[in-house]
Amino acid sequence: MIKFSVRSFLTTLYLVVLKFYIVKNVKNKSCFLNTLGVSPIVTKLFPTYIDKSINRKVPITYKKSKIITFLNNNIYEDAYDRIMNKLDLLIKENYDIMNHINTFKGFLRKYLDEIKKHKSCSSQDFLNNFLIYIDTFKKYKNYEFPNIHKYDQTLYEWSLKFWSELIDKKNSKFLGISNIKKIEEWRDKGHNTIIFSNHHIEADANIIKYFFHIQDSEQISRNIIFIGGHKIRVDPLSRPFSVTANLLCIYSKKYIENPPHLREEKTLFNHKSLNVLRNLLNKGKQIIWLAPSGGRDRKGADGKIHISPFDPKIIQTFNVFAKRSKVKTHFIGLALNTYNICPPPNTIDVDEIEKERTCNYSPVYLNLGQDIFDLYPNMDEGQITTYLYNYVNQLYKQIS
Repeated sequence: MIKFSVRSFLTTLYLVVLKFYIVKNVKNKSCFLNTLGVSPIVTKLFPTYIDKSINRKVPITYKKSKIITFLNNNIYEDAYDRIMNKLDLLIKENYDIMNHINTFKGFLRKYLDEIKKHKSCSSQDFLNNFLIYIDTFKKYKNYEFPNIHKYDQTLYEWSLKFWSELIDKKNSKFLGISNIKKIEEWRDKGHNTIIFSNHHIEADANIIKYFFHIQDSEQISRNIIFIGGHKIRVDPLSRPFSVTANLLCIYSKKYIENPPHLREEKTLFNHKSLNVLRNLLNKGKQIIWLAPSGGRDRKGADGKIHISPFDPKIIQTFNVFAKRSKVKTHFIGLALNTYNICPPPNTIDVDEIEKERTCNYSPVYLNLGQDIFDLYPNMDEGQITTYLYNYVNQLYKQIS
Protein backbone atom coordinates (compact mmCIF):
# COMPACT_ATOMS: atom_id res chain seq x y z
CA MET A 1 0.00 0.00 0.00
CA ILE A 2 2.84 2.35 0.88
CA LYS A 3 4.67 1.47 -2.36
CA PHE A 4 1.49 2.20 -4.32
CA SER A 5 1.08 5.60 -2.62
CA VAL A 6 4.68 6.56 -3.32
CA ARG A 7 4.32 5.53 -6.94
CA SER A 8 1.08 7.51 -7.28
CA PHE A 9 2.71 10.54 -5.71
CA LEU A 10 5.69 10.39 -8.09
CA THR A 11 3.39 9.98 -11.09
CA THR A 12 1.31 12.99 -10.02
CA LEU A 13 4.46 15.06 -9.43
CA TYR A 14 5.80 14.14 -12.87
CA LEU A 15 2.55 15.20 -14.58
CA VAL A 16 2.52 18.53 -12.71
CA VAL A 17 6.12 19.27 -13.71
CA LEU A 18 5.41 18.27 -17.32
CA LYS A 19 2.34 20.51 -17.46
CA PHE A 20 4.34 23.42 -16.02
CA TYR A 21 7.09 22.87 -18.61
CA ILE A 22 4.62 22.79 -21.52
CA VAL A 23 2.84 25.96 -20.35
CA LYS A 24 6.15 27.75 -19.93
CA ASN A 25 7.30 26.79 -23.42
CA VAL A 26 4.03 27.85 -25.00
CA LYS A 27 4.36 31.24 -23.33
CA ASN A 28 7.90 31.51 -24.65
CA LYS A 29 6.67 30.50 -28.14
CA SER A 30 9.17 27.68 -28.37
CA CYS A 31 6.87 25.92 -30.82
CA PHE A 32 8.01 28.54 -33.33
CA LEU A 33 11.12 27.77 -35.35
CA ASN A 34 14.02 29.75 -33.96
CA THR A 35 16.73 29.76 -36.58
CA LEU A 36 19.28 31.11 -34.12
CA GLY A 37 19.68 27.55 -32.88
CA VAL A 38 21.12 24.60 -34.75
CA SER A 39 18.50 22.86 -36.87
CA PRO A 40 18.94 19.10 -37.26
CA ILE A 41 18.05 19.56 -40.94
CA VAL A 42 20.87 22.08 -41.36
CA THR A 43 23.34 19.91 -39.47
CA LYS A 44 22.47 16.97 -41.71
CA LEU A 45 22.77 18.94 -44.95
CA PHE A 46 25.99 20.69 -44.03
CA PRO A 47 29.01 18.91 -42.60
CA THR A 48 30.71 20.73 -39.74
CA TYR A 49 33.37 23.19 -40.75
CA ILE A 50 36.60 24.17 -39.07
CA ASP A 51 36.59 27.45 -37.20
CA LYS A 52 40.35 27.88 -37.14
CA SER A 53 40.25 30.91 -34.88
CA ILE A 54 39.13 28.76 -31.95
CA ASN A 55 40.34 25.41 -33.29
CA ARG A 56 37.12 23.45 -32.95
CA LYS A 57 34.37 22.20 -35.23
CA VAL A 58 31.05 24.03 -35.24
CA PRO A 59 27.91 23.31 -37.26
CA ILE A 60 26.68 25.72 -39.89
CA THR A 61 23.22 27.24 -39.53
CA TYR A 62 21.24 30.40 -40.20
CA LYS A 63 23.10 32.25 -37.44
CA LYS A 64 21.68 35.71 -38.06
CA SER A 65 18.20 34.91 -39.35
CA LYS A 66 15.10 36.05 -37.52
CA ILE A 67 12.41 33.80 -36.07
CA ILE A 68 10.09 32.91 -38.91
CA THR A 69 6.42 32.05 -39.17
CA PHE A 70 5.37 28.64 -37.87
CA LEU A 71 3.82 26.31 -40.43
CA ASN A 72 0.56 24.52 -39.74
CA ASN A 73 1.32 20.81 -39.60
CA ASN A 74 4.58 21.38 -41.50
CA ILE A 75 2.76 21.36 -44.88
CA TYR A 76 4.67 22.24 -48.05
CA GLU A 77 1.65 23.79 -49.76
CA ASP A 78 1.11 26.07 -46.77
CA ALA A 79 4.69 27.30 -47.19
CA TYR A 80 4.18 27.68 -50.94
CA ASP A 81 1.03 29.77 -50.44
CA ARG A 82 2.80 32.07 -47.99
CA ILE A 83 5.65 32.62 -50.43
CA MET A 84 3.22 33.26 -53.30
CA ASN A 85 1.40 35.86 -51.19
CA LYS A 86 4.72 37.62 -50.56
CA LEU A 87 5.49 37.61 -54.29
CA ASP A 88 2.05 39.03 -55.11
CA LEU A 89 2.69 41.84 -52.63
CA LEU A 90 5.98 42.55 -54.39
CA ILE A 91 4.13 42.96 -57.68
CA LYS A 92 1.69 45.41 -56.09
CA GLU A 93 4.59 47.43 -54.72
CA ASN A 94 6.58 47.30 -57.98
CA TYR A 95 4.33 46.66 -60.96
CA ASP A 96 7.25 47.07 -63.36
CA ILE A 97 8.79 43.81 -62.12
CA MET A 98 5.64 41.74 -62.68
CA ASN A 99 7.14 39.74 -65.57
CA HIS A 100 10.24 38.90 -63.53
CA ILE A 101 8.19 37.77 -60.54
CA ASN A 102 5.94 35.65 -62.73
CA THR A 103 9.06 34.00 -64.14
CA PHE A 104 10.27 33.36 -60.61
CA LYS A 105 6.95 31.77 -59.65
CA GLY A 106 7.62 29.07 -62.22
CA PHE A 107 11.03 28.45 -60.68
CA LEU A 108 9.47 28.36 -57.19
CA ARG A 109 6.96 25.69 -58.21
CA LYS A 110 9.66 23.53 -59.81
CA TYR A 111 11.92 23.92 -56.76
CA LEU A 112 9.07 22.78 -54.50
CA ASP A 113 8.23 19.79 -56.69
CA GLU A 114 11.87 18.68 -56.71
CA ILE A 115 12.48 18.90 -52.96
CA LYS A 116 9.18 17.13 -52.21
CA LYS A 117 9.93 14.36 -54.68
CA HIS A 118 13.42 13.74 -53.30
CA LYS A 119 12.72 14.68 -49.65
CA SER A 120 15.78 16.91 -49.60
CA CYS A 121 14.33 19.80 -47.62
CA SER A 122 11.73 20.31 -44.89
CA SER A 123 8.79 22.60 -45.58
CA GLN A 124 10.05 24.95 -42.87
CA ASP A 125 13.49 25.26 -44.47
CA PHE A 126 11.83 25.68 -47.87
CA LEU A 127 9.83 28.60 -46.48
CA ASN A 128 12.86 30.13 -44.81
CA ASN A 129 14.96 29.87 -47.98
CA PHE A 130 12.45 31.81 -50.06
CA LEU A 131 11.53 34.39 -47.43
CA ILE A 132 15.20 35.31 -47.20
CA TYR A 133 15.34 35.46 -50.99
CA ILE A 134 12.41 37.90 -51.07
CA ASP A 135 13.92 40.08 -48.34
CA THR A 136 17.22 40.15 -50.25
CA PHE A 137 15.42 40.91 -53.50
CA LYS A 138 13.81 43.98 -51.91
CA LYS A 139 17.00 45.10 -50.17
CA TYR A 140 19.12 45.00 -53.33
CA LYS A 141 16.47 45.84 -55.94
CA ASN A 142 18.16 49.10 -56.92
CA TYR A 143 21.70 48.12 -56.04
CA GLU A 144 24.35 49.07 -58.57
CA PHE A 145 27.41 46.87 -58.41
CA PRO A 146 30.69 48.77 -58.12
CA ASN A 147 33.87 47.55 -59.81
CA ILE A 148 34.59 45.34 -56.82
CA HIS A 149 31.73 44.02 -54.68
CA LYS A 150 32.28 42.55 -51.21
CA TYR A 151 29.90 39.72 -50.38
CA ASP A 152 27.07 40.20 -47.87
CA GLN A 153 28.32 38.15 -44.92
CA THR A 154 24.84 37.80 -43.41
CA LEU A 155 23.78 35.77 -46.46
CA TYR A 156 26.70 33.34 -46.58
CA GLU A 157 24.91 30.35 -45.01
CA TRP A 158 21.74 31.00 -46.98
CA SER A 159 23.59 31.18 -50.32
CA LEU A 160 24.97 27.69 -49.70
CA LYS A 161 21.83 26.17 -48.25
CA PHE A 162 19.43 27.43 -50.93
CA TRP A 163 21.20 25.54 -53.71
CA SER A 164 22.36 22.60 -51.60
CA GLU A 165 18.72 21.48 -51.29
CA LEU A 166 18.85 20.65 -55.02
CA ILE A 167 22.16 18.78 -54.87
CA ASP A 168 22.06 14.99 -54.88
CA LYS A 169 24.91 14.67 -52.41
CA LYS A 170 25.07 10.89 -52.51
CA ASN A 171 25.82 10.79 -56.24
CA SER A 172 27.87 13.99 -56.58
CA LYS A 173 31.56 13.70 -57.34
CA PHE A 174 34.33 16.04 -56.18
CA LEU A 175 37.84 15.40 -57.52
CA GLY A 176 41.16 17.16 -56.96
CA ILE A 177 40.52 17.66 -53.24
CA SER A 178 44.26 17.53 -52.46
CA ASN A 179 44.76 20.63 -54.61
CA ILE A 180 42.69 22.69 -52.15
CA LYS A 181 45.49 22.32 -49.61
CA LYS A 182 47.95 23.68 -52.16
CA ILE A 183 45.83 26.80 -52.70
CA GLU A 184 45.67 27.37 -48.95
CA GLU A 185 49.45 26.98 -48.65
CA TRP A 186 50.04 29.35 -51.57
CA ARG A 187 47.77 31.93 -49.98
CA ASP A 188 49.63 31.64 -46.67
CA LYS A 189 52.85 32.37 -48.58
CA GLY A 190 51.29 35.47 -50.15
CA HIS A 191 50.84 33.90 -53.60
CA ASN A 192 47.91 34.52 -55.93
CA THR A 193 45.79 31.76 -57.50
CA ILE A 194 43.78 32.26 -60.69
CA ILE A 195 41.20 29.54 -61.37
CA PHE A 196 40.31 29.14 -65.06
CA SER A 197 37.06 27.25 -65.47
CA ASN A 198 34.22 26.36 -67.75
CA HIS A 199 30.81 27.74 -66.78
CA HIS A 200 27.42 25.99 -66.79
CA ILE A 201 24.79 27.82 -64.71
CA GLU A 202 24.06 31.08 -62.93
CA ALA A 203 24.49 29.35 -59.57
CA ASP A 204 28.05 28.19 -60.30
CA ALA A 205 29.58 30.70 -57.88
CA ASN A 206 27.44 29.40 -55.02
CA ILE A 207 28.15 25.77 -55.90
CA ILE A 208 31.89 26.48 -56.05
CA LYS A 209 31.65 28.09 -52.60
CA TYR A 210 29.75 25.01 -51.40
CA PHE A 211 32.50 22.76 -52.84
CA PHE A 212 35.20 24.52 -50.83
CA HIS A 213 33.01 24.82 -47.74
CA ILE A 214 32.27 21.11 -47.40
CA GLN A 215 35.99 20.40 -47.75
CA ASP A 216 36.69 22.47 -44.60
CA SER A 217 37.99 25.40 -46.66
CA GLU A 218 35.70 28.17 -45.50
CA GLN A 219 38.53 30.69 -45.84
CA ILE A 220 38.56 30.04 -49.59
CA SER A 221 34.76 29.85 -49.79
CA ARG A 222 34.40 33.28 -48.18
CA ASN A 223 37.35 35.03 -49.84
CA ILE A 224 37.34 33.76 -53.42
CA ILE A 225 36.61 36.53 -55.94
CA PHE A 226 34.49 35.76 -59.01
CA ILE A 227 34.77 37.69 -62.25
CA GLY A 228 31.13 38.73 -62.66
CA GLY A 229 29.55 39.51 -65.99
CA HIS A 230 26.67 41.74 -67.02
CA LYS A 231 23.57 39.59 -66.57
CA ILE A 232 24.14 38.39 -63.02
CA ARG A 233 24.33 42.05 -61.97
CA VAL A 234 21.38 43.50 -63.88
CA ASP A 235 18.99 40.55 -63.70
CA PRO A 236 16.72 41.28 -60.69
CA LEU A 237 16.15 37.55 -60.10
CA SER A 238 19.88 36.76 -60.07
CA ARG A 239 20.93 39.75 -57.98
CA PRO A 240 20.01 38.22 -54.56
CA PHE A 241 22.49 35.41 -55.25
CA SER A 242 25.09 37.67 -56.86
CA VAL A 243 25.43 39.82 -53.74
CA THR A 244 26.42 36.72 -51.73
CA ALA A 245 29.72 36.43 -53.65
CA ASN A 246 32.78 38.64 -53.95
CA LEU A 247 32.61 40.00 -57.49
CA LEU A 248 35.06 41.80 -59.71
CA CYS A 249 32.61 43.22 -62.22
CA ILE A 250 33.31 43.49 -65.92
CA TYR A 251 31.43 43.62 -69.21
CA SER A 252 32.21 40.76 -71.57
CA LYS A 253 32.93 41.44 -75.24
CA LYS A 254 29.43 40.51 -76.43
CA TYR A 255 27.76 42.94 -74.00
CA ILE A 256 30.10 45.90 -74.33
CA GLU A 257 28.74 46.73 -77.81
CA ASN A 258 25.11 46.50 -76.79
CA PRO A 259 23.51 48.98 -76.73
CA PRO A 260 25.97 51.00 -78.85
CA HIS A 261 25.41 54.32 -77.04
CA LEU A 262 26.70 52.80 -73.76
CA ARG A 263 29.89 51.40 -75.27
CA GLU A 264 32.12 54.22 -74.02
CA GLU A 265 30.65 54.08 -70.50
CA LYS A 266 31.11 50.30 -70.30
CA THR A 267 34.66 50.53 -71.66
CA LEU A 268 35.54 53.04 -68.95
CA PHE A 269 33.99 50.77 -66.33
CA ASN A 270 36.11 47.87 -67.57
CA HIS A 271 39.29 49.96 -67.39
CA LYS A 272 38.56 50.74 -63.74
CA SER A 273 37.92 47.05 -63.04
CA LEU A 274 41.25 46.14 -64.64
CA ASN A 275 42.97 48.66 -62.37
CA VAL A 276 41.29 46.99 -59.39
CA LEU A 277 42.52 43.61 -60.65
CA ARG A 278 46.06 44.94 -61.01
CA ASN A 279 46.01 46.28 -57.44
CA LEU A 280 44.65 43.00 -56.06
CA LEU A 281 47.39 40.95 -57.73
CA ASN A 282 50.05 43.38 -56.47
CA LYS A 283 48.67 42.93 -52.97
CA GLY A 284 48.90 39.12 -53.15
CA LYS A 285 46.94 36.36 -51.39
CA GLN A 286 44.14 36.58 -53.97
CA ILE A 287 42.04 33.64 -55.19
CA ILE A 288 40.18 34.62 -58.36
CA TRP A 289 37.80 32.53 -60.48
CA LEU A 290 36.86 33.30 -64.07
CA ALA A 291 35.33 31.66 -67.12
CA PRO A 292 37.55 32.69 -70.07
CA SER A 293 34.79 31.72 -72.49
CA GLY A 294 32.83 34.77 -71.35
CA GLY A 295 29.60 32.83 -70.85
CA ARG A 296 27.87 29.56 -70.05
CA ASP A 297 28.33 26.32 -71.96
CA ARG A 298 25.36 25.13 -74.02
CA LYS A 299 24.26 21.83 -75.49
CA GLY A 300 25.37 21.20 -79.04
CA ALA A 301 23.40 19.67 -81.91
CA ASP A 302 24.40 16.24 -80.59
CA GLY A 303 22.69 16.97 -77.27
CA LYS A 304 26.01 17.01 -75.41
CA ILE A 305 27.44 19.91 -73.44
CA HIS A 306 30.68 21.17 -74.93
CA ILE A 307 33.06 23.57 -73.21
CA SER A 308 32.94 26.91 -75.02
CA PRO A 309 36.24 28.17 -76.48
CA PHE A 310 38.42 30.29 -74.18
CA ASP A 311 39.13 33.88 -75.22
CA PRO A 312 42.93 34.28 -75.69
CA LYS A 313 42.78 38.02 -74.93
CA ILE A 314 41.29 37.38 -71.48
CA ILE A 315 43.93 34.81 -70.57
CA GLN A 316 46.79 36.91 -71.94
CA THR A 317 45.55 39.90 -69.91
CA PHE A 318 45.67 37.87 -66.70
CA ASN A 319 49.07 36.48 -67.63
CA VAL A 320 50.52 39.95 -68.24
CA PHE A 321 49.06 41.32 -65.00
CA ALA A 322 50.33 38.31 -63.05
CA LYS A 323 53.90 38.78 -64.32
CA ARG A 324 53.87 42.53 -63.69
CA SER A 325 52.63 42.08 -60.12
CA LYS A 326 55.95 40.45 -59.12
CA VAL A 327 53.89 38.21 -56.81
CA LYS A 328 54.01 34.52 -57.65
CA THR A 329 50.74 33.60 -59.33
CA HIS A 330 49.42 30.10 -60.02
CA PHE A 331 47.13 29.30 -62.95
CA ILE A 332 44.97 26.25 -62.24
CA GLY A 333 42.12 24.60 -64.09
CA LEU A 334 38.67 23.74 -62.78
CA ALA A 335 36.01 21.69 -64.56
CA LEU A 336 32.35 22.05 -63.61
CA ASN A 337 29.44 19.80 -64.48
CA THR A 338 26.48 21.54 -62.84
CA TYR A 339 24.21 21.94 -65.87
CA ASN A 340 21.19 19.95 -64.66
CA ILE A 341 20.70 21.94 -61.44
CA CYS A 342 19.58 25.05 -63.31
CA PRO A 343 19.84 24.57 -67.10
CA PRO A 344 20.39 27.73 -69.18
CA PRO A 345 18.34 28.38 -72.33
CA ASN A 346 19.86 26.98 -75.51
CA THR A 347 19.69 30.37 -77.22
CA ILE A 348 21.81 33.39 -76.31
CA ASP A 349 20.16 36.81 -76.44
CA VAL A 350 22.20 39.79 -75.27
CA ASP A 351 19.10 42.01 -75.18
CA GLU A 352 16.82 39.86 -73.06
CA ILE A 353 16.77 38.63 -69.48
CA GLU A 354 15.71 35.00 -69.46
CA LYS A 355 11.94 34.55 -69.40
CA GLU A 356 12.00 31.00 -68.12
CA ARG A 357 13.80 29.56 -65.09
CA THR A 358 13.82 25.95 -64.08
CA CYS A 359 15.72 23.69 -61.70
CA ASN A 360 16.28 20.02 -60.96
CA TYR A 361 17.45 17.85 -58.10
CA SER A 362 20.72 16.52 -59.47
CA PRO A 363 24.28 15.51 -58.65
CA VAL A 364 27.03 18.04 -59.31
CA TYR A 365 30.58 17.28 -60.35
CA LEU A 366 33.69 19.41 -59.81
CA ASN A 367 37.29 18.59 -60.64
CA LEU A 368 39.97 20.94 -59.31
CA GLY A 369 43.21 20.77 -61.24
CA GLN A 370 46.86 21.64 -60.70
CA ASP A 371 49.04 24.62 -61.58
CA ILE A 372 49.43 24.54 -65.35
CA PHE A 373 52.93 26.03 -65.06
CA ASP A 374 53.95 22.99 -62.99
CA LEU A 375 52.30 20.57 -65.42
CA TYR A 376 53.87 22.16 -68.50
CA PRO A 377 57.09 23.90 -67.37
CA ASN A 378 58.34 24.29 -70.96
CA MET A 379 55.05 25.69 -72.26
CA ASP A 380 55.28 28.49 -74.81
CA GLU A 381 53.35 31.37 -73.25
CA GLY A 382 51.87 32.16 -76.64
CA GLN A 383 50.08 28.82 -76.38
CA ILE A 384 48.82 29.24 -72.81
CA THR A 385 45.18 29.50 -73.92
CA THR A 386 45.39 26.24 -75.84
CA TYR A 387 47.04 24.46 -72.92
CA LEU A 388 44.48 25.74 -70.43
CA TYR A 389 41.54 24.90 -72.64
CA ASN A 390 42.79 21.38 -73.32
CA TYR A 391 43.57 20.84 -69.64
CA VAL A 392 40.09 21.92 -68.48
CA ASN A 393 38.62 19.59 -71.11
CA GLN A 394 40.71 16.73 -69.69
CA LEU A 395 39.38 17.49 -66.21
CA TYR A 396 35.84 17.71 -67.58
CA LYS A 397 36.01 14.28 -69.22
CA GLN A 398 36.69 12.76 -65.79
CA ILE A 399 33.37 14.06 -64.45
CA SER A 400 31.07 13.86 -67.47
